[in-house]
Amino acid sequence: PVFDLDAPAVALYTSGSTGRPKAALLTFGNLYFSALGALENMPLGAGDQWLLSLPLHHVSGLGILFRVVLPGAAVAVADPGEALEDVLRRRGITHLSLVPAQLTRLLGVVIPDRLRAVLLGGAPIPDILIERALAAGWPLHTTYGLTEMASQVTTTPPGADAATLHTAGHVLPHRELRLGADGEVQVRGETLFAGYLTPGGLSTPFDAEGWYATGDLGMLDERGRLRVIGRKDNLFISGGENIQPEEIEEVMAQFPGVVRTLVVPVPDAVYGARPFAFLEWDAAFAGEAALRLFLEVRLPRFKIPVVFAPWPDDAPAGMKPARKWFEGRVGSIVDG
Repeated sequence: PVFDLDAPAVALYTSGSTGRPKAALLTFGNLYFSALGALENMPLGAGDQWLLSLPLHHVSGLGILFRVVLPGAAVAVADPGEALEDVLRRRGITHLSLVPAQLTRLLGVVIPDRLRAVLLGGAPIPDILIERALAAGWPLHTTYGLTEMASQVTTTPPGADAATLHTAGHVLPHRELRLGADGEVQVRGETLFAGYLTPGGLSTPFDAEGWYATGDLGMLDERGRLRVIGRKDNLFISGGENIQPEEIEEVMAQFPGVVRTLVVPVPDAVYGARPFAFLEWDAAFAGEAALRLFLEVRLPRFKIPVVFAPWPDDAPAGMKPARKWFEGRVGSIVDG
């Protein structure tokens, strides 16, 4: 079939992790050029199988379909209820997309012989997870992307070393990236979405030069590789000091036994706000006292959470934690 690359293809909701989800309108051209640029960095061919390990209502899942159709590769689909490790063991998977929580749970799995590439993104990636995965032999590609850019914007190359994998890599073809004066990541290019669908019509949040401000804060190293610091709207002020929750989360993730963590602000009469942490840990967790000692030598005191609460059993599922939901839960825990 022949497609009009400017024609609307799909509307995907953004994650809504920091607010209300928005319906982003992507064209066939957005998805085509996204796949084309990704394939220059991670080639595919006939006989390759990319496991559909992420949901199709997220751009990271939908993007798999377009990346495999262009070179004539295949999508592998798990049977209902089939565990991810079972699919990897019996299907001959060559390519895989994961979010950090999935990789954490797979670290003890024997890596399939045919597995050539694991695209890791969708959420902040703790440095310790990269180091553990590399030591185990996982063929990682770290990446930064967003719904509004039809998935990947930057990605590391095959065979990248640890220093490179601690970044999100270089900008892929058909995309452009720059940093604003405050460090905000701005993007444009062939993969940039058409706009947001609203009751009043199509909203196009671009500046006069066509740049879209992502809301993410980042920095570029001397080689032009992107490192994402966190979300601009996650930053809060405590006693006059700026606190970026993702920085605290990254340090906490290095503590033995911590599976995942999320830091949100809790109101404070003296400081305005203080960091409050939710934690999921495994059987090796050494306790709050040991964690506090660990953090005291790695973070200034004002960044150490005042409370460490267990990860709620009823927390919303999703690729990214719903921070607004967790902020709402803080009140009931403090009042209780």
